Amino acid sequence: MLRTRLITAAVLLPLVLGLFIYAPSWFVGGFVLLCMVLTLYEAAQILIPAFERKLAPEAAPAASPHTFPAMTVAIGAIALIVVCNSKNEASVGIIAAGAVLALIVGCFSGKSIEQSMARATGMVLAYVYGALPWIVVWHLFLMGDNSRYPLLVMAITWAGDTGGYFGGRFCGGKIFGKDRKLAAAISPKKTWEGAIFGLVLSMVGAVLMNLCFLNTLAPLPTVILTGLVGGMSAQLGDLIESLFKRFAGVKDSGTIIPGHGGFLDRIDGILFAAPVVWAIVYYAR
Repeated sequence: MLRTRLITAAVLLPLVLGLFIYAPSWFVGGFVLLCMVLTLYEAAQILIPAFERKLAPEAAPAASPHTFPAMTVAIGAIALIVVCNSKNEASVGIIAAGAVLALIVGCFSGKSIEQSMARATGMVLAYVYGALPWIVVWHLFLMGDNSRYPLLVMAITWAGDTGGYFGGRFCGGKIFGKDRKLAAAISPKKTWEGAIFGLVLSMVGAVLMNLCFLNTLAPLPTVILTGLVGGMSAQLGDLIESLFKRFAGVKDSGTIIPGHGGFLDRIDGILFAAPVVWAIVYYAR
């Protein structure tokens, strides 16, 4: 498993970094849209059937095969308008329209009141969780040259993932004790040692990315703070995705990335780190 993860990361990481650094803005926008649709699709696949089983167990099948594609295409079309429009005030209205559309599709796609409520809940939650953070990533891209701020988010998240994985693997339970878990009910394998190692690596990743851009991202104290808070947010994103999967009774969000599971399993931290990094950078510039 570790070997597969490393090989996959070695192939995908240079491709993603090269795309954000060298590709034209329209291509980056298309890539962000693709990420948004994949994330939304996997989130909907997890959440909608889970809510149906909880709120409408008598309904069969668990979810209409037409629900997910219809929702994904509709929200993707709205997201495309957002990606092509850099005005924040326009984005707010379009985002609200997407949420209303998700609610309408959910409410009128069920065969009973319970199933409609289950689908509406799952769709709106999938939309908020799976689509909105990518709009923030797009606006981070527009904030500076050379994709500097999306790369900062990636450095914070992926460095934190690496620190958390190896810190938990080699030091988990050896400092704070085996009985002290980070969130035992949600993710039993997560340890405080791994979380702390992850935060340290997130701050290191932020500082290194700032050095790559010749210390022009933000003042050093702000960069360290961004790494710390962004790393904490990324870890929360990881735990929340684990909560969703445990609620739905699935191990992975999909199988699209060898060694990592689904697409959502790989970018769950980015979904929560991006808004935090945007807020800090926006007010610190």
